[in-house]
This record gives sequence, C-alpha cells and structure tokens, in this order.
Amino acid sequence: MSAKSIIKEQIKDRSRWTFLSIAIIAILIFIKIIYLQTSKRKELLSKVAEIQRRERTIKATRGNIFASDGKSLLATSVPKYRVGIDPKQAKITLYDKHIDSLCLRLSNYFGDMSAKEYKELITTTRNRSKARFLPLGGRLVDHQEKLIIEKFPLFREGSLKGGGKFEKIENRFMPFNNMAMRTIGKLDRETNSKGEFGIEASFDNYLSGKDGKGFYERIAGGVWKPIDTETDVDSEPGLDVISTIDVNFQDIVENALRKQVFATSAKYGSAVVMEVATGEIKAMANLSRKELPDGEVVYIEDLNYAVKEGTDPGSTFKLASMIALIEKANLSENTHAVDCTGKIIHNGLDFTCSHAHGPLTVKEVFEQSCNVGIYELMKRYFGFSNGDDYIEYLKQFRLDRPTGFQLKGEPSPLIKSKKSSTFSNTTIPWMSIGYESRMTPLQMLSFYNTVANDGYWVQPIIVKETRMADKVIEKFEANRAENAICTDRSIKMVRRMMKGVVENGTAKNVNVGICKIAGKTGTSQKRSDGIYKAGKYYTSFIGYFPADQPTYSCIVVIDEPQGSNVYGGDVSAPVFRQIADKIFAYDVNIHPKMLVKSDVQKITKYAAIGEADDQRSIAEGFKFTQAPSQTGLIKPVRKNGSIKWEQVSQKGELSAVIGMTLKDALPLLENRGYRVRHTGIGKVKEYAIVSRNTISLTLN
Repeated sequence: MSAKSIIKEQIKDRSRWTFLSIAIIAILIFIKIIYLQTSKRKELLSKVAEIQRRERTIKATRGNIFASDGKSLLATSVPKYRVGIDPKQAKITLYDKHIDSLCLRLSNYFGDMSAKEYKELITTTRNRSKARFLPLGGRLVDHQEKLIIEKFPLFREGSLKGGGKFEKIENRFMPFNNMAMRTIGKLDRETNSKGEFGIEASFDNYLSGKDGKGFYERIAGGVWKPIDTETDVDSEPGLDVISTIDVNFQDIVENALRKQVFATSAKYGSAVVMEVATGEIKAMANLSRKELPDGEVVYIEDLNYAVKEGTDPGSTFKLASMIALIEKANLSENTHAVDCTGKIIHNGLDFTCSHAHGPLTVKEVFEQSCNVGIYELMKRYFGFSNGDDYIEYLKQFRLDRPTGFQLKGEPSPLIKSKKSSTFSNTTIPWMSIGYESRMTPLQMLSFYNTVANDGYWVQPIIVKETRMADKVIEKFEANRAENAICTDRSIKMVRRMMKGVVENGTAKNVNVGICKIAGKTGTSQKRSDGIYKAGKYYTSFIGYFPADQPTYSCIVVIDEPQGSNVYGGDVSAPVFRQIADKIFAYDVNIHPKMLVKSDVQKITKYAAIGEADDQRSIAEGFKFTQAPSQTGLIKPVRKNGSIKWEQVSQKGELSAVIGMTLKDALPLLENRGYRVRHTGIGKVKEYAIVSRNTISLTLN
C-alpha cells in the first residue's frame, strides 16, 4: 500500500472517531435536555422565578407636619427623580442618531458638564461597562423638570427603546425653607426615612406609617412591574401631625432674634413664645453663629438651645427666690430690705451688684435686680448653712424636674441639695441669684408661665393632635397641676414687681409701646471648665404680655453678646419688646376692649322730652328693666348708672320745647294758643316768638 493510501486511511479513521464523539456528545446533550425538561423542570422554573420575580418593600407615604391652623404646611413629602440612562438599551442606529443632540440638551439644562464630556461618559459606559443605569445631571429633579427631560432625545423614545430612566425618590420638603428647622426637624441622611431630630424624630412612629410588601416581576430594560397577588400587604400612610406653631409668630420671633444676634455678634440666640393658658408653643427659634471659609458670618438653626442647653439662669432665677421669701416671711413689698453698698464679702468671696443701690424696699430689690438685697433677705429668713426650706420651695415650684416636653433631648434641671457633692456654704447665696444651678430656657419659661397663669403650672407642648386626612386620630393636651405653686397673694405681689422691672427697674429702657409687658432681666457670667469667665455673659429676659391680662409668655436668650452693653436689659429685653409689639399688632384678640357707650349713655344723650307712649317704646327697644309708668310728656334722666323718668310740666317755660321732636312740640305749643312755624328737620334747636300768638321753631 502506497504512502498516499496509508495517509488517506488514517484521515478516514480520525474522521470516524470525530463523528462518533460528536454523536455521543449530541446524544448526551439530548438526554440532558430530556432530563432537565422532565425531572428538573419544577426546580429550574422556580429558580427562574426567583431571578425574575422578587418580593419588594412598598414604602409608606410619610405624614405631613402642619402649623397650628391645620392648613399651613411645615413639612411634606414630594417626589423627586434621579435622572439616568441605560446606555445599552438603544439600538446602535438610534443611539448614533440622537446621542449628540441628547448630550447637548443635558449640558445646557444641568450645566455640570460639557456636551463632549457627556458623550464620552455615556459612550464609554455603553462600550466598556455592564452598568444598566448611569446617573445624569448630578442632582434630583422635580416633577415639572421630569416632564421637560422626558422630551429630550432618546428619553422621548421611552425606557424600553431609548433607555432614559427616572428613579423616584421621596423627598422631604419644607415650604417655609428653614423656618423653625430645629423644631420641625429633618430626616436622617443615610436612609432618608426616619426622623433625625425635632418633631420628625419625636413623632416618627406617627409620621412614618407602615411599609407594605408586594411581588414584582422584572421585565425588559430592568424595569420592575408589580404583580397583583393575594399575599401582597398594602402600605399604610403616616398620620399628619398638627403642631402648635403659628407661622406668623415664628416669622416675628426669628426676624427679631436674627437682628439682635447679628448686631451683637452673639454666639447664639434663642427665643420661645408660649400661650399662657394652654401651654402651646407658638414660636421657637434658635440661631447659632457660623463662620464660612470665606470669612462671612451667618446664623443658622443647628441646635435647639431652648430645649437642650442648660446653664446658670442668672438673675431671672430671683423670681423663684423672691416668691420663696414672700411665702416664708410673709413679706410686704414696701418693707425696707437693705442698704446696698454694691458689695459684701461672703466667706472671703466678693458678692457684688452692678453698683451701689442705696436703701431699697423688697419691691425695689427685685426691680433693680440687687444681688446684695437678695443676699441679705436670704440670710435673714433662710440662712445659708442648711437651706432645706429654700430647696423645698424650689421643689414646690417644680424647678427640680423636667417639663416633660414632647421633643426628645430635654435634660433634667440641676437644683443642688445638701446631698450634692458640690454643696457648700456658698451654694444657697449664689443659687438664690441664679448661679450653681442649671436650667434650660424652656424650663425657666415654664416657671414664669406659671406665675402668669395665676400660679398654676401648665406643661409646654409643641404638638396638639394627629390626623388622617380631616379625621382627628389623637389629641394631645398639656398636663396641668391641680394646685397653685404658692398663695395668690405672692403671685399678685411678684406680678406687680415684674411690671415694676419694666416701669422703674433694669428694663425701663423698653417701657414703651401700647402693649404693656412684665418680666425680669438676667445676666450671668459664663462658666467654662468649672470656672466663671469674666467678659462672657449669658443674657436673658423672661416675662409675659399684656402685663395686666397675660396671654403669652416669652423668653429671649442672647449668649456671649459683644459690645459695651452686655446686660439682659440692653440685649435681650429689646428683642422681647419687639416680639411683644408685633404679636400685639397681629393678634387683635389681646387688644384692650374698646369702651363702647352704654345704652344708658346713648338714651340720655340723644333722647329728650317726649310722649310717655313713645318713651315706653324706646325703653322696650333698649330692654331697660324700668319702663316709664307716667303719662303725658316725660324725659329720661341718668341717675346712678340707670334710667329714671321725670314728668315734664306743660305749663312751664317755653324753653321746655328745646330738644323735643316737632311731633311733641306742636301739641304743647298749640294747646297754649300759639301758631307754630318751623324750618329744618330733627329736634327743636331753638325758638323765637314772632308775634303775640306766633312762634317759630328751628329744627336740627
């Protein structure tokens, strides 16, 4: 056999083995297919279902936060969209046709990248990445912007053909921007679903609702389509929360506070307005100083100082000391209290006033905020070695416990006792003037509000109810103390003193305007690392308005003001005055009632002599208890605030016709033989005898 034949046979043998191997593999594949389509069918289908079908969380719609009117939105959820594109979805011909115009439109609309950069980004992702969603624009867009972008090239083809996509994201929106931001609150940045602080956090269980569960099927383009199944659990939307905040009050308070913290370059400022009778917080503002990298100074809400920041209250605490003194010693406000020399020495430490006040009564000690006066009164009636009685009074005034405010984060106040590790023989005198203690602005305001409320404590609240649509689900009312913190005599006395602070004392610079205010100034040195620092002050003014009929209580705090005038009367009191005046102008319900002339005044001024029948009709119309019983001509006379009726003699002087109507004057004159001429209308103003038997009347 030739070499050629041998090679040919070898090729045939190899071909046979190759065909045989292919046949065997084909048979095995066929057998495998049959096996998979029979024995493994259910298992494989379930795996496909797991990949193509998935249970997903259906997010609940978060409830809204409203102002006190139940209409003004303070926080709500609105949909935002992340713009993106699946760069692989569009066919090459459609992609090449529209990519340039799309990139140009994106560049012009968002302005974050050039058209060339957009094209390079999208094309590179299309060719080299497996990503099926490429974010575009660098920010979220609202619904109106979404409608515009939907008309862009590729986007207008739809997501399945052009690849344009919008990822819906619930976004928390505050219609009044950052107004009362620390009070209303925000959502946490990580999940954007839970409240981080403020009402959003404290009432998260009400606002968040309940998420649902549902099955979704993945279709072309990576889109998940909901599948209706019996196992789906619908989401439950969150409840709406109705706060006590009045947006007009809040605007007034924030503007007044912002002006002063800027003017004094303060570290921070805080102000709260509370309704005396209900405990409702109508406004709460907190502004902190921040210096931007470029050196610009701004004030923002980054901490709720009113609720969380406890510090020495300063001279505003003297209100508690004064009530305790009055209760303990039955003091009279005009009793001589002290001859203030401006300074005394207590255990080797200076106990000073701003200046020597001279002789002062009890009332004047409070009005002038005399430290020496409080010291002498405390020493005389309580003593400094023990102080148990004084501490018991402070507990009776509820100054040793938190208010139970609805927002999280309120610390307990610090009121020392003999059991305190830092209690010493200097504690009582210094505590009596507002040192060696710790109170938040809200806790101090709550105490002053108690005084304004005739001695009855009312819990401050910031949320009054929850609703589902228009249906009230739950109401929140302030807790109230059944008993007054002290006697009515003490309350009335210190309220006169608080008016005196404004009229004659440390806040007389704000004794202006129509709305009368009452309160107390406070200035305390700041403490750092347990040491009081000279030149750093915490200033405040706490009080209520109108002074005679308190409707609102208010506290203003300015921390570390800069300048020559750094006392509470110079820094915080003017802000209080501005707030009181503007709220007074806005809320007409607290205006003094206009003195309307009574019916008695009207009838005696405008009614005159007349027939008894007519006068009875007038009396019935005005519902006078005493109607005239006489006949003939009578006239009303005012006696002791009521109407009396007197008979008018028809034989008297002609001057009796003055003030009569023509109807009454005519028969009277004609019965006496006169012919009557008259001009004008109304009542007889004057008369003149024209001749022996003729008289002329002028009516007006």
